[in-house]
Amino acid sequence: MARRLGDDLNEIRFQDNLSGTEILLYYRIPTTNERIAYTNESYQRKGRKLINRSVETRHKYGLKILKGFREGDFERKVDGKWKPMSSDSASENYYPEWKTHIEKYASDLVEHLAMRVFDLSVGVPEEDEEKGGQVSGVRCQENEEDLDPNV
Repeated sequence: MARRLGDDLNEIRFQDNLSGTEILLYYRIPTTNERIAYTNESYQRKGRKLINRSVETRHKYGLKILKGFREGDFERKVDGKWKPMSSDSASENYYPEWKTHIEKYASDLVEHLAMRVFDLSVGVPEEDEEKGGQVSGVRCQENEEDLDPNV
């Protein structure tokens, strides 16, 4: 499937170790400006120190791109009973404050969403790694026998 560019919903699955279930989150592709801002905000210089702010940045931008979740993947307590929660306004289980609730109690998922979408959106196919570092027709110099010392 092709990468779909635009504001349409995409989905990402996580194995949630706290509930022992799979959670499906809906998100939108970040814009180029959001990607740049995310990278710039991940580290902050204070004098001669470089401060890692990746957790705060993942939290902030994960919330920006989060658009919902599969109904039933989260529950909240209502009148002493657990009730399914929905981010879909057409559902009878819709909870208007769903994003605030997710931010308060499931920030780990928000941060993992940002990490996967912003930091790990591209990888090397396994079959290419097994071929000694060749990726999409590009050869790594370390695998070449006649290395040019001027490169």
